[in-house]
Amino acid sequence: MVYKLSKNNLNTKYVFVALCFVFLPVALLVSCLGISRKPEVVYKYDEYLKTTPEIRVLLLEGVSKAEIAISQSYSITNSDRTVDLAQGMDLPGSTIRLESGKFLIEPITSPGTLKIGNAVIETDGEIRIIPQRDGGFITLNKSKYLGNLLFIPGSNGCFTVLEEIGIEEYLPGVVGSEVPERWQDDAIFAQVVAARSYIVYQKKINGNSRFDIGKLGLAYNGSFTNQLKINEIVAKTRGVVMVYDWGILPGYFHSTCGGHTEDINLVFGLKSIPPLSGVICGYCGKSKYYRWAKGIKKSEIERKLQNYQFDIKHIYDIVAEKKGVGGHSSAVTVKHSCGSNSFDANSFRLMVGPNVLLSTAFTMREDGDSFVFDGKGWGHGVGLCQYGMEEMARSGVQWFDILKHYYPGINLMKIY
Repeated sequence: MVYKLSKNNLNTKYVFVALCFVFLPVALLVSCLGISRKPEVVYKYDEYLKTTPEIRVLLLEGVSKAEIAISQSYSITNSDRTVDLAQGMDLPGSTIRLESGKFLIEPITSPGTLKIGNAVIETDGEIRIIPQRDGGFITLNKSKYLGNLLFIPGSNGCFTVLEEIGIEEYLPGVVGSEVPERWQDDAIFAQVVAARSYIVYQKKINGNSRFDIGKLGLAYNGSFTNQLKINEIVAKTRGVVMVYDWGILPGYFHSTCGGHTEDINLVFGLKSIPPLSGVICGYCGKSKYYRWAKGIKKSEIERKLQNYQFDIKHIYDIVAEKKGVGGHSSAVTVKHSCGSNSFDANSFRLMVGPNVLLSTAFTMREDGDSFVFDGKGWGHGVGLCQYGMEEMARSGVQWFDILKHYYPGINLMKIY
């Protein structure tokens, strides 16, 4: 469950220095950062990472077209050849006739070929569009991105889009999509550190994958943001992550737990560890998602499950099973005219729709041609409860104590 700081990714002398920092008295702890009234709560690795790690974020997958807009100079890299579109240079076999502005990107008949505006570009790999000055961005389907955009043609007439960006540049877009900027500073501090920990962990475990963060990993509406307070808090906590047992902790978080967070083993089937085994929250009662009731047409649930190739018709019962202390279930059984199907509860929720079925902590009752779900909380229930952290911050609890409440046993480390 944790990303171990081993000799493969941490110089031996730096491990020694880091260990010294952990066990030295408070008087010798680092007072860097300037982001809390208790700077000693953050320990420091000595030159663990000298540069900010970059990640690849999945933006679009299997689409047949997308609209982009670029209002500045930019270039396209196809394999090892760079094309400056403003200068009208050509790639072998490609004709570049683009001006700055809006244009469509779409595949054409030949495999591995994309049409970008009036240009036809062939590639056996990725096509990378790069802004040519600091602060520039590319608009993709109305969202603005600071990183390089990678377009990967598929063999089925569709393509995938990734963003290649530094973690610190990516974070403001995540946090700004996850919580309102008007929330308490200490709540946003906690959210930033939890999200950074999650991202660094995902980069490590997905090291051999095409992308590090998928579409369902984190809320994200683009890396270009004018939310100054969030940008400032990201900068002040640069490189700070949560660590447990000398491993970077995946900082799972969700909107509302409903009173008690859940054990990661029950929700995701991963090894249970103290920081992710569930705690009493007691702070999220003001959330409108604390308790809820949602009516969903039987036919809608059947259609959505059929979209995933399940032969399910005429559902007459849905049962949430194997519930944890927080009330979230690990399995859901769907009973229908052709028999019954058992699902991982979190997968069932995602298939029905995470914004439709708000959590797996529910009971179900029939109401004519609909099922009514009576539930609590919004999200998977593991780790940080966002509405809980906001209420804790309003009560005067500082960000590092918020994190240690929801992730008991963690330390805070600055790794770059």
